[in-house]
Amino acid sequence: MTVSKRASLGISLGAIVLYWIYQIVSQRQDAILPAHFSDLVWRIVRGKIIVLTALFLLLRLEGEGFKTLGLTGHKWSKHFGVGLLFGLAMFLTLNVGLAAVMHSLLPRPAANGPTIMSFFKEPGNLLAWLPIGIFGGGVVEELQRIFIFTRFEKWLGRPGLILGIVLSSVMFGLGHRYQGLAIAISTAVSGSLLALVYLRRRSALEPIAAHAVSDVLAMLAATMLAR
Repeated sequence: MTVSKRASLGISLGAIVLYWIYQIVSQRQDAILPAHFSDLVWRIVRGKIIVLTALFLLLRLEGEGFKTLGLTGHKWSKHFGVGLLFGLAMFLTLNVGLAAVMHSLLPRPAANGPTIMSFFKEPGNLLAWLPIGIFGGGVVEELQRIFIFTRFEKWLGRPGLILGIVLSSVMFGLGHRYQGLAIAISTAVSGSLLALVYLRRRSALEPIAAHAVSDVLAMLAATMLAR
């Protein structure tokens, strides 16, 4: 059965809304960290695999692929290098600067069990954290973000693009609410900046590289602080 472009776009938008609803409903449950690091890794990996598979299927339904999101090899080294510079700048301004300011103004969440920092105490855990940051954060989350606001752009044009960026950034921040309001706000800001990095050249490699290097630096810093 052939699905019209309008219908396939409607399915994609519906899937996005359903995902956001699920994210809000399950947020309290996801905030409860498992006792073992391996269980946390499996939870994260499973979620990223599901998201990546859903993106692939929805793009295929619309007759597109990851290439239409800007994931191409055209001038890849230049885009990758620019992305690394953006990522370094974002880490310094958001993870170091903005986060420090927000933590001084807003209360930290009460710890009712193991915190995410407890899983950074063992340096060996970086063998799992770094791939999660690079592929789970950099690749999957950026493809997901680009897919979301480009669907809104296809639906409503430029106003839809702005709406998609705002909503996806807010939901990105809410996904980190369990780490405290300060982290949620800085994460939402980073989501908006990563969207702007993409719009600069419509290359997915730039926000992917920026997100990946920012995550890697944050994980290395968290490991040093936790010890």
